[in-house]
Amino acid sequence: MPFTIIATKPGPTTSDRILELILTHPQGITVKGLSDRLNRPVSMIQHCLKDLTSLKIVQAELNSEDRQWVYSPTGKLTEN
Repeated sequence: MPFTIIATKPGPTTSDRILELILTHPQGITVKGLSDRLNRPVSMIQHCLKDLTSLKIVQAELNSEDRQWVYSPTGKLTEN
């Protein structure tokens, strides 16, 4: 069965959209919350977050109450 490779469309990337959501939630947001809001699989969100945290754009903290990682903007982005 033949298959067709589709071309990407211009616009914000998933990482850009994740960063927008994190910036609008300075208290933090979970991977599940990002996945639900962006309608993307958790694995894709985790891959993008790995890149954003390694660039120190986003920081991750383990929430002691429900044992979930909460992602929030780093201080560098909020100082303006």
